[in-house]
Amino acid sequence: MPGELDDIIALVDCPKCGTELRVTYKQIRLHQAAGCSCGALIRLEDDTRIGEVQALIDEANPMGGEND
Repeated sequence: MPGELDDIIALVDCPKCGTELRVTYKQIRLHQAAGCSCGALIRLEDDTRIGEVQALIDEANPMGGEND
């Protein structure tokens, strides 16, 4: 489903001040940039294949009796 993984959060360090930014996958996909409060604009690139992202989600949330 399109947009299914848009709420996943990526952590990005600002190269100017070192602040850790929380950026959604949707922001990476649509805007490809994040702004820091220090004024830096950070260009975001996501070359991770969607299958790898889904594998990480599955690993973090293994199937069990309650969520099959």
